[in-house]
Amino acid sequence: MKKFWVLLFLIFVYTNLSAQTSGKDIINLCITAMRIDKLDSFKTASVKAYLYQQGNKTSIRYINKEYGEGDNIETKFRLELSSMGKETAVVFTDDDIFQVVPKYEELDKEDIGQLYQIMNWMFPTVGLLAVIKDTTDKTIFTLQDGTSKFNDKNCKKVSIAANEKPEEILQYLFFDESTNWFQGLEIPLEKGILGLTCSNFKKKSGYVYPTTIKILQDGKKILEVEIDKFEVDIAVEDSLFEKKK
Repeated sequence: MKKFWVLLFLIFVYTNLSAQTSGKDIINLCITAMRIDKLDSFKTASVKAYLYQQGNKTSIRYINKEYGEGDNIETKFRLELSSMGKETAVVFTDDDIFQVVPKYEELDKEDIGQLYQIMNWMFPTVGLLAVIKDTTDKTIFTLQDGTSKFNDKNCKKVSIAANEKPEEILQYLFFDESTNWFQGLEIPLEKGILGLTCSNFKKKSGYVYPTTIKILQDGKKILEVEIDKFEVDIAVEDSLFEKKK
């Protein structure tokens, strides 16, 4: 009888542990461990970085500033790029997108898809917040069995699939087993695998972020972003976000 109760206890523990480690739970653990939600508490932020692609080096400066209070908060963004003697600066607000360097020009979202992509590369963990807020009935998060080796780390692997096509994996996410920090992702393509890796982590006011982000095609690096300096809650001039016709 004693063995029976011990066995029952072990089954109970295993069942509860399994329930606590679903794919969605792993993503939530990462958000908590890296304090990703801290980004929303910073009134201003400034990032200086470098992008390396096909032998070219692009200097990047990203700045944002929050305006208003409560439900009336608006955040304005500015992205500056400098490469091979050419400089570009674009401002994003809730209502407008416009270029201010080299000259003023109204833009559409379709015109600046690449700039949005650069912002995503600089903040690769922010997408996890959007992923986890997705409704459960639309997305299936599955924790894969065992340990996966990724980015030279022992990782937990979570697959993401649409509810209407559960057999079709959209992407795999990888999280360090010891820290729960996001290590990157893999996207299965018709031909090959597109990957993203995160490394060389630092902390800023509790927020954990990678300073090296690499984009890989079938394991071969095609692009790299290096974060040089990250500052928060600093003085930022309003003039940076103004239209200067």
